[in-house]
Amino acid sequence: MATPHNPFILGHRIRRPYFCDRLSEQQKLTSAVINGRNVVLISPRRMGKTSLVYVSLHDSPTFQQDFYTFFFDILQTNSLSEFTYLLGKAIFDALNSRSTTMVRKFLAALKSLSGEFGFDPVSGSPTFSIQLGSIKHPEYTLSEIFSFIEQSDKPVVIVIDEFQQITKYPEKNTEAILRSHIQHMENASFVFAGSERSILQEMFVSSKRPFYNSADIMHLDPIPEHLYVEFAARLFAERGRSVDEQSVRWAFSLFEGNTFYMQRTLNGAFADTPEGGLCDHNTVVRSIKGMLAANEVIYREILANISVSQKAVLYAIAHEKCVEKPLSAPFIKAYSLPSASSVQSAINRLTVSGLITKTPEGYALSDPLLRIFINSLYSVPEL
Repeated sequence: MATPHNPFILGHRIRRPYFCDRLSEQQKLTSAVINGRNVVLISPRRMGKTSLVYVSLHDSPTFQQDFYTFFFDILQTNSLSEFTYLLGKAIFDALNSRSTTMVRKFLAALKSLSGEFGFDPVSGSPTFSIQLGSIKHPEYTLSEIFSFIEQSDKPVVIVIDEFQQITKYPEKNTEAILRSHIQHMENASFVFAGSERSILQEMFVSSKRPFYNSADIMHLDPIPEHLYVEFAARLFAERGRSVDEQSVRWAFSLFEGNTFYMQRTLNGAFADTPEGGLCDHNTVVRSIKGMLAANEVIYREILANISVSQKAVLYAIAHEKCVEKPLSAPFIKAYSLPSASSVQSAINRLTVSGLITKTPEGYALSDPLLRIFINSLYSVPEL
């Protein structure tokens, strides 16, 4: 693999040399999977959980050689049929690059879709040419997929990102359907990753839910600040540049340890720093302002499409950064909000839309850059 000019990689999964720390999390995750345990990996969006899984379970020589690892993200799915389609495609794509024999066995196992697959006219290799509408009976197709996995010639790891999405499917028994298959599997381990902490904890901790007590739970907290600062300084130094470490600390605090935005900030700052030069505070600020400008149209559209009451609550939470008791009289009075019931309704809608999230500390905006944008509109600049 070629060495990238800019070490703060964007747009695709980050590989090990450019991945910051998470050594203890890598060890816990790989140990659980190798020993046949399922894992629930919970963290806010854009905190690096996907990269952690990829570095731990894909870059590792052990997993590349001895396991089949299938990744798929279900955030945008709305039904069990879509889930089944993406699982099937993830398996096909992963096997297609490793074992023609296993690809053919996989397609042969999908008897409910036997007439839907095509073949490349030049190589004769099978192609995943089915359409979403081809999956008429997802429960049957899922059963065929899981039966194939049990017969695989190597142990399997299945990583499902944003797993809490299945609770929003119209098929209300989705959890039970998946659990009925997974609990009997001896040749596969599962990593259920997600960003909605309360939903995932309810799914796996409540004795009333099908997935109760079926997986180890891992919470992914922000990387310690000093480790990230050391990481950033090293990557700059390796390419003949230096960075003002205090400015990295400032940005880390601004984004509350969100590695996605730190990566984007330092990617822009690195690009703006000539070889032999210093990335100073102004360079870091320019990079963040560039991100704000690039997202301004999207953010204004988001704000234009929520109600006045939702907007008032969103702005108040943005100003506070995190609100432990949004229904309290002092908070409502400080921001001239309507009644507690109106605030609760707004919070419910903002949570469902993904604009705010509930953390152990309270309610906060899911997107820290949106928080900075909102505060800049109302004369509370953070830059």
